[in-house]
Amino acid sequence: MSISYLNSARAAQETALSGIDALPESARAKILTEAVLRPPRERSWGDVSTNILILLKSKTEINFKKAQNTLVSAFEALEGVAEVRHEGNDYINIRYRPDFWLGQLPLILEEGAAYGLDGMRVKAAAVSVPAEVNDLLSCRQQVNAAALERLSLLAGIDMRHELLSPRVAAGFPLAAAIGKCTEAKTRFALIANPAGFIDAFSPILAIDKAYDNPVFAIPYMRMMLARLGTTWEEAKNGVDMTVFKLPEEVALAHGLCNWPLAAEKALKTADGFHLAAHLQELSLLFFRLFDIVHPVSSAYLMAPETRPARRQLLGALDAVINDGVRVLGVDMVKEYA
Repeated sequence: MSISYLNSARAAQETALSGIDALPESARAKILTEAVLRPPRERSWGDVSTNILILLKSKTEINFKKAQNTLVSAFEALEGVAEVRHEGNDYINIRYRPDFWLGQLPLILEEGAAYGLDGMRVKAAAVSVPAEVNDLLSCRQQVNAAALERLSLLAGIDMRHELLSPRVAAGFPLAAAIGKCTEAKTRFALIANPAGFIDAFSPILAIDKAYDNPVFAIPYMRMMLARLGTTWEEAKNGVDMTVFKLPEEVALAHGLCNWPLAAEKALKTADGFHLAAHLQELSLLFFRLFDIVHPVSSAYLMAPETRPARRQLLGALDAVINDGVRVLGVDMVKEYA
């Protein structure tokens, strides 16, 4: 498995921190515990942001300017980095070049949902398993536990199961939900929405044919990719990525690179919803591109000079989506005609 760009940045940060000799080991360990390195809230700030300098600024025993230069240099040395900025609020923001995201496509195409899971900062995870399935809550717990078990196996992480005590059924009847939605779509709707969805469960909303509904959008995207005849007969390496001119193409490649971030969040929070939410985000990026290039009725996938790269992009998407729904256990949900 490959390592995600986020974990590569974390490793660079930890290596740089270990090189600050005057910093006591106890302080170093505390900083590593408190350091937050992740995509920023605002995309315009960059692709990765860290508060490491804020934590270091109070350490009078170190040369702050030297520490700052050490960290900035470590980030600048990362593959694909275009810019590293030390902001006035002492955050460090990192921006990657578009060709970095595009250059990850061969790996994503090869590894699918295993992409970027090596070096994940989750040593073990725990998940609650219902004693019996008798309502929507226990059904979601069952679906979630199975999904996290498959993800932990894929990532090579130990999973601990905690058996819940039996409870009285409550809320919208499970049998009624299955009768109106089918069992497969009910289970999909439960894991594709936050846990609070069951409190106001609606069969109509659960299977609504709308792009903002994962139970519709994700299978529909799988169907459209199949109709496009997305195949990977072109060479996986040596493809000319400079043919990508649309920001929507780069955004889709960037979104695919964020799959391991969603996987890590799912394991840390013990909720497979984060996987489904990411697949839903990919579907929206796909449909945005689809509406612009009209690949069914245009030469978007046929022009010889651009065909290999574009098929690699959609092939990588297909690989992550198909592996992702298998991890979630909803791969048998049929697409809509």
